[in-house]
Amino acid sequence: MKSKMNKLIEILKAEGRLITEEFKLASEQGEGTPQEVADFREHAVQSFIKRFLPQSHIVSKGKITDLDGNQSDSIDCLILNPAHPNILDSQGKFRLIFSDGCDAAIEVKPNLARTDELHRSLRQGQSVKNVKRSQTPILLAYSSPPHIIEHSQRIPFYVFTLKAFEPTEMLREITSYYAKNSIPLEEQLDAIIINGVGLLKNIKHAELNVYGAMPPIGKNTGWYFETWGEATPIGLLLALEYSFPAVAGISESIMRRILTKLGRVVTLRLGDCV
Repeated sequence: MKSKMNKLIEILKAEGRLITEEFKLASEQGEGTPQEVADFREHAVQSFIKRFLPQSHIVSKGKITDLDGNQSDSIDCLILNPAHPNILDSQGKFRLIFSDGCDAAIEVKPNLARTDELHRSLRQGQSVKNVKRSQTPILLAYSSPPHIIEHSQRIPFYVFTLKAFEPTEMLREITSYYAKNSIPLEEQLDAIIINGVGLLKNIKHAELNVYGAMPPIGKNTGWYFETWGEATPIGLLLALEYSFPAVAGISESIMRRILTKLGRVVTLRLGDCV
């Protein structure tokens, strides 16, 4: 059994390497056109997500609309819940994507070792967080505190990149931006995924800390760095599995069970939430 599980780890490591190679080939395939290059990169991440989600989920791109008519910026990779209405145009593209049916949003950036691109990602994340779900996906919501209900109505937002500042430097850039612009906690991103390196995660509430350890790592809030190396795709999938979906599920997903068993990672707490 252990060898079979190790095989899955190797498969996911290979997926990470494949994404890196596809990013490197994007410039050639896109013939130098910026939008075509971006499309190839987005497609690499979208394809990975599609392969590891249940077939009932849909991966799309575009703007998210809430029930008050507010819209987010356009986002590269949107994971739609099976309950999302199938509102398609003649080309098979979604005419509208609703916040009530969006499980998560992932923006793809080839290089976050640039302050302007990092700040742009933070603004895109804020636009996603401001198109709220109209209801919480939490079953028996009366038993959950108000701040967790509020958190569950915000769409999880992640940034995927191949290159970034060193984690502590990136954290300084992010927290400085959020503090300077007085960005509320619930309008901040949830994680940055650096393929081949690891995840910088913003754990906003102690109840959502899944690290099985004593404080300061476990049972705490703050910014954490998970060192995954080649196994970074496992970290991304785990982050998605432990976030609130748009619609409540009755039982734990099979992939969540599998990845939780595999997910052994070195974790450091880098700083407090802002």
